[in-house]
Amino acid sequence: MVVYSRNDENARETARTVKSLGRKALISKTDVSDAKAVGALFQRVARELGRMDILVNNAGVWLVGPLVDLPEESWDRVLDVDLKGTYLCTQAFARHLKTAGKKGRVGKVVNIGSVHGTRPWRGASNYAAAKAGLVNLTRAMALELAEYSITVNVVSPGAIAAGGNAAKSKDPAALKQVETEVPLKRMGRPEEVAKVVAFLVGREGDYITGAEIVIDGGLLLYPYTV
Repeated sequence: MVVYSRNDENARETARTVKSLGRKALISKTDVSDAKAVGALFQRVARELGRMDILVNNAGVWLVGPLVDLPEESWDRVLDVDLKGTYLCTQAFARHLKTAGKKGRVGKVVNIGSVHGTRPWRGASNYAAAKAGLVNLTRAMALELAEYSITVNVVSPGAIAAGGNAAKSKDPAALKQVETEVPLKRMGRPEEVAKVVAFLVGREGDYITGAEIVIDGGLLLYPYTV
């Protein structure tokens, strides 16, 4: 397994978990919005680990604010990482498999989206644009890469008790809001997202491509009022 991240500690923690399961883990500090860095990463992986079969595009940044005050740099950074990064990594992955040949295997790409791609929140225009674009990018990739036996899907989580939401999962006020807005009345768990990703990259997901799977406890069903 290859763990690529700009955050060394996050990468090391993930690598330790992988190694504890008896698997190899290669760590690479990579900016996914940099085409040269992505190209170098995939060359290294091919050289050290051989053929790649699974790609999970999980890099993302959250630099948001009111539209009238949002710096251009924040807009660019979110779109570069959350959308362009997926394009660059998937392109490199597809080129690798095109060269390696089918060999009876199905290549798998899973992009991590967000409910923000369907329903924007105030103050997160750049993030909403990136995640909405990711859904249609996934569909376009699925169409183009099917000829190389590569499936491409997107998983869109809602309020998950991890990452930026970790603190909220311990905040009584935030949890009260979740109980009000999420029909299942709780935050999701990281493993609930991971299990869906594992399904898609496993053999059971061989005939699924171009799909969006929303994991939000019914959040998008919540009847917002103005």
